[in-house]
Amino acid sequence: MTLEFRVLGALEVRRGADLVEVGHARQRSVLAVLLVDVNQVVGVEQLLSRVWGDAPPRQARAALYSYLSRLRTALGGVPIRRRSGGYVLETDPATIDLHRFHSLVALGRPAEALALVRGEPFEGLHGEWFANLRKTLTGEITAAELDHTDSRLAAGEHRSLIAEMTARTTEHPLDERLAGQLMRALIGAGRRSDALAHYARLRHRLADELGLDPGPALRDLAASLHRPQWSPRRIPLDPAGFAGAPAALVPDSPIVTITGPPGAGKTRLALHWAHEHAGDHPDGRLFVDLTGADPADVVREFLLVLGTSQDGIPPEPHAQTALYRTLLADRRMLIVLDNAADTAQVVPLLPGTPLCRVVVTSRERLPGLVTAYGAQPVVLG
Repeated sequence: MTLEFRVLGALEVRRGADLVEVGHARQRSVLAVLLVDVNQVVGVEQLLSRVWGDAPPRQARAALYSYLSRLRTALGGVPIRRRSGGYVLETDPATIDLHRFHSLVALGRPAEALALVRGEPFEGLHGEWFANLRKTLTGEITAAELDHTDSRLAAGEHRSLIAEMTARTTEHPLDERLAGQLMRALIGAGRRSDALAHYARLRHRLADELGLDPGPALRDLAASLHRPQWSPRRIPLDPAGFAGAPAALVPDSPIVTITGPPGAGKTRLALHWAHEHAGDHPDGRLFVDLTGADPADVVREFLLVLGTSQDGIPPEPHAQTALYRTLLADRRMLIVLDNAADTAQVVPLLPGTPLCRVVVTSRERLPGLVTAYGAQPVVLG
């Protein structure tokens, strides 16, 4: 059975449900060094320095060889091989939680990465090398937590995040990304004055303690709270001589799909219905033809239409989507997404609030929107 190695917490080696005994703290430190650089040769001098520090005792080299021998016995089928100048532990990196964590973060799956963290990385292992590595990993875990929060904000979890984000900003009062996330959560929950108050506290603290102003993204988010809640009217004219049946479009869901073959009148129906029901969407109407469009580009375009300055648009696509949904959180708007190719093109443009109505037209049936997001289908032709 494959061994699994865990270092995001106290070091553990498991064979299925069974814990494998790998010795005392110093011997475990040798194993941890080899796991960090799995499938790479770690020089003897490096091992000595990382485990015993810059001035290892005279007996350290003999102790190292003894520990390696014991680890070979304990690990059974996982080889620790002698190579020129050092040693290498050969195994699949996916069996080591540290390397799985990095892979999941790189794939944009922070929630799964965070599920691997059991406590302080390399807990119980001492020395400067482990302290520096622990500090680096703590920063990476924090970054993954922030990415996960952006994903949750993008999914509309504003109210459920407020208590958690308030506690985290108390621990890290000068972290502007945290502050922006708390502000977006408060805005999404309809607490705009509380978001402004938090920004004011941060601005004063940054000035007093660091002599700095908040960055442009945070300044623009705060400025957006002072702007009037204007209503963009970005939608084509009502089609002349429309002969369709807009009464068929009586949505019970915040999302409606209008599908059918070319020439069935999908766009004409969507636009006519949008104009007929303008009064239901007092905060504005957005329209985009998605033919060949990258949804990330559309999100950025919508942010500009909604009043965000170019400097205020965050660089990361997931943060842009989070800001887009935050700006729509307390608005009653209509978004018409015309000529969608598939569900994947539409999902980043969903506002994440039932206050907004989304009408999607497509030649495809878009079953993913129906099953996963409760869209109401209207089929023409």
